[in-house]
Amino acid sequence: MILIDSIAKIGYAVWINNHAFEEDFEIMRKHTLAKTAAGFAAFVGLVLVFAACGEKAEAAKGAAPKIVNIGITNDPSTVNPVVVNNTVAREIVRLLYMPLTAVNENLGFTPKVAQSITTTDNKVFTVKIDQRIKWSDGKPVSADDVVFSFNAYTHPNTGTHEPSTFNLIVGTSEAGLRENAAELAGVKKLDDYTLTVEVKYPVTLDIFNLNLGSLWTMPKHILENEPVENLKKSPLLQNPKVTNGPFLFKEYVAASHLSLEANKDYYLGRPILEAINFKILGGAQITAQLESGEIDMNFPLVGNIPSDDYQRIRSVPHLRTSQGVPNNIQVLFINNKVINNLKVRQAMDLAIDREGILKNILKGEGYISKTPVTNRIQYWNEAAAKWTYDPDAARKLVDESGWDKSKKIVFALPAGNATREKVGTILVESFNAIGLNVVIEKADFATTLRKVQHCEYDLSIIGVPDVPFNIIRYVRVYVGTKYTWTNYSKPEGDKLVDTIMTSVDAAVLKDTYYKLQQLIADEVPVAGIYSELALRAVNKRVKYGELKEYGAFLDVEKWDVE
Repeated sequence: MILIDSIAKIGYAVWINNHAFEEDFEIMRKHTLAKTAAGFAAFVGLVLVFAACGEKAEAAKGAAPKIVNIGITNDPSTVNPVVVNNTVAREIVRLLYMPLTAVNENLGFTPKVAQSITTTDNKVFTVKIDQRIKWSDGKPVSADDVVFSFNAYTHPNTGTHEPSTFNLIVGTSEAGLRENAAELAGVKKLDDYTLTVEVKYPVTLDIFNLNLGSLWTMPKHILENEPVENLKKSPLLQNPKVTNGPFLFKEYVAASHLSLEANKDYYLGRPILEAINFKILGGAQITAQLESGEIDMNFPLVGNIPSDDYQRIRSVPHLRTSQGVPNNIQVLFINNKVINNLKVRQAMDLAIDREGILKNILKGEGYISKTPVTNRIQYWNEAAAKWTYDPDAARKLVDESGWDKSKKIVFALPAGNATREKVGTILVESFNAIGLNVVIEKADFATTLRKVQHCEYDLSIIGVPDVPFNIIRYVRVYVGTKYTWTNYSKPEGDKLVDTIMTSVDAAVLKDTYYKLQQLIADEVPVAGIYSELALRAVNKRVKYGELKEYGAFLDVEKWDVE
């Protein structure tokens, strides 16, 4: 009877733990105690069933979903590939709409939608589509989708954010818009999974991949009946239901978070993670939530830990950390129509205490340069990068310039990145100290970036990627009249940009890049400030997966957590 009572108590405990039928079970327990051995055997069977059910319920409750939370300071603002305009949005869109190829951590290119891209003359490129890839509604991704996407991005009425990306293609203008509204002459379908892209002049395979291989393929069967002028604001792209990447769109709440869920039909296999959440936080919040475990990692470049917190984060037991490299340089952007005085621009450059920024703000964990590139690029001009700090000479230049010192200059400072905000404040103080009248206007990153890209600002500071091989896609916004974010216009600059865009000769490229960097150093349409050796922190519960310097999410389907 002691044994029977013990078993009955065990069964009772199982039911209590599962919050079910307590009263009924107590009646059953009392009744069982009065039964014979046969009844006892039957009851043991029932208890075992109850216990098994309880264990399954507990297992179901205890199996937490596999989710990774990533801290970012820059709000992506959209997942619509037509209007994407910042780094974090580009990375997220790549998770939804795969590019033809993607830059990997070895600075090569990994095939994605394109199984291969080949050329025999560097003029006509043959693109073969990976036939394993499907849209999330089960339709195959085909050459029709790629041709449709090229035509959509280059249509004059689409309003694509950066159509100049496509201006290599035959049939586009210098602005990257197709000249014949009916079709793009340089893109032709050969069969269901093959197309060719013809460019205006010979380019290297790297340049083709970097510019045109970055195409985000959109689903023709979903969008073909949507008027092109509606694509910028189409719910089909703002809240997409049909994509082809490893993760699917779930939710975006501005200034709060963006959530993605696993694509169970992803062509490389269903991701191990069930979801990825991007949490939009201030720098101090990133530090606090890494410590608390509310986020699993920060996203360097677009989710930097404040440099003052580096040692604090390195001492957190549940985090593993690593120092980054200078691959994103913070650049002082100058609207050359507003500050159309060379001596004033040169004075501002001389007023920047880069060494003080490195020592006092970055705590030595950074890189400083006069030019808006780092020493990691393929064609780095060391002489042009050398800087001088001389506030007395800067004041003299302002005095000589004839500049109206009472004229207000607005410094558009993007919020969120604590280190950049500190540096921006120091820059404004330095410019005022040499006789200028500069005031800060702070806004969120997306708003500030939009102003800079449309030349609707006086001064600003923006981080720009520093791709080691052939960086013309980024450098041209400083001095290229057709692509400028600075309103800087000089025939010499345009000629240098055009030469780099059209040359496949390494010697010519080196010479031209050197001259372009020297022009920037002399004319100061922009000024390089600093690049953080951004600290990366990852929670040790992440068994596999971290944000690589290049190809951040290339193998995201393999990411796993405890």
